[in-house]
Amino acid sequence: MTNAFEGLKSTADIDIPTDPFSKVIGQTHAVKLVKSAVSQRRHVLLCGVPGIGKSMIASAAYSLLPPPIDEIRIRQNPEQGDRPTAVAIRAKQDEGGTVAEEETVCDSSFMYPDDLPFEIAVKMGYRCSRCGAFSLPSQNVCMDCGSPKRCNNNADLSYQGLFRALNVAREPALAEVTSEDVLGGHQYRIVYQRSEQDMIRVLRILQPEENVSTKQTCPDSELILVSWNSSRFVQVSGASPVELLGDVKHDPYGSAEGLGVPAHMRVIPGAIHEAHEGVLYIDEIGALGSYQKHLLTAMQDRKYPILGHNPQSSGAAVRVDNVPCDFLLFASCNPEDLSLLHPALRSRIRGYGYEIVLTSWMSRNHHSEMDLIRFVAQTVHEDGRIPHFGVDALEEVMNVAESLAYRLDGQRNAFTLRLREIGGLVRIAGDAAVQEEADIVEENHVKQAELLCRRIEENQALARSDPKYTETFGDYFF
Repeated sequence: MTNAFEGLKSTADIDIPTDPFSKVIGQTHAVKLVKSAVSQRRHVLLCGVPGIGKSMIASAAYSLLPPPIDEIRIRQNPEQGDRPTAVAIRAKQDEGGTVAEEETVCDSSFMYPDDLPFEIAVKMGYRCSRCGAFSLPSQNVCMDCGSPKRCNNNADLSYQGLFRALNVAREPALAEVTSEDVLGGHQYRIVYQRSEQDMIRVLRILQPEENVSTKQTCPDSELILVSWNSSRFVQVSGASPVELLGDVKHDPYGSAEGLGVPAHMRVIPGAIHEAHEGVLYIDEIGALGSYQKHLLTAMQDRKYPILGHNPQSSGAAVRVDNVPCDFLLFASCNPEDLSLLHPALRSRIRGYGYEIVLTSWMSRNHHSEMDLIRFVAQTVHEDGRIPHFGVDALEEVMNVAESLAYRLDGQRNAFTLRLREIGGLVRIAGDAAVQEEADIVEENHVKQAELLCRRIEENQALARSDPKYTETFGDYFF
């Protein structure tokens, strides 16, 4: 018996940690990297054999994120019923310390400078205010008419007027211009920003209405797509585009007024949208197949449209652009499945995150023995239906963990970290103790569980090689 059992009567004496990272066993290096990744908002790929805690690490990572501040709503578009608008309702603290709401419409796009409205183009230095000719902002004088740019069209041609015009021309062209517009009965602030590649970014920001309380319920013209109190840790398999990317429900009457359900009320969020400001965990990411390309686009743009995927459904005519999906991707795969990852997606993860290999075993020492005892105590606590383990039972669990490390990984004097296998052993041993109405799990219960936990093929092979095996354990398997 090792020093790990000194003063220990059963797992009832073990304190269960509240920190989710403290519940992760034997992956110290991975935990350190994941904590850094979350603090820096990096994507993570966890690679390792099944049952070593990949899901637990991803779930623990979510606990490090601050609470979400955006509630995503889908707003009806009176001008185009099949083109609803995605709106983010942002919570913030005002001066009085109470929560207020700030509405921002999630709509941004890019346009060429020569497509700008005339007044905006003049202010940003792309158009001559007199003849309207197009030129670059660095040119202070129009090449067509020779007039100083950004001067008033009605300016007089006197000496004083020309002097004022030249003074205006010396002012640098504006890199950002703001205007206002009304769409669908709502007031918007339009922001034009000069960006790279000589493109203009256009932001449409919804302005709060006057004399309307910022605290209000969602009106009928809006659908709450992702609420503030929803869990932003989303685990998916990605088996269908609907699960990952969202969809629009079918209505036999379409969006016909008075008959069909309005388009904005039929929008279904995808996992990428539900994980906005949170963690999107995809187990066995290689199984996504071609959907990995859609995931890559969502990661790059941090927004992704929702549209109907069934061409025979009325939902196929509906499209919601620019729905927010600013998530951290935590993906996992087995080592043999790395070739199934899309090269561009994997490059994105490596360029903006971490690829972390998880180990499947740990050396046997005092520290790892204490970790394994704590894992057994955690499993008993989480199950809630089995008794605690005595010292002899814990020592037998260690023997099984050591045996698995040798059988599966060829490691001596080590414990396996395939903790799903050990968790199954603990539960079955506990069930055996319950059947015998024992107050505590003993060594013989663990030995029974070890036989039951073996694969059917393994037990059948042992039975064929040793007839006494069937005579002794036939009640369990045959």
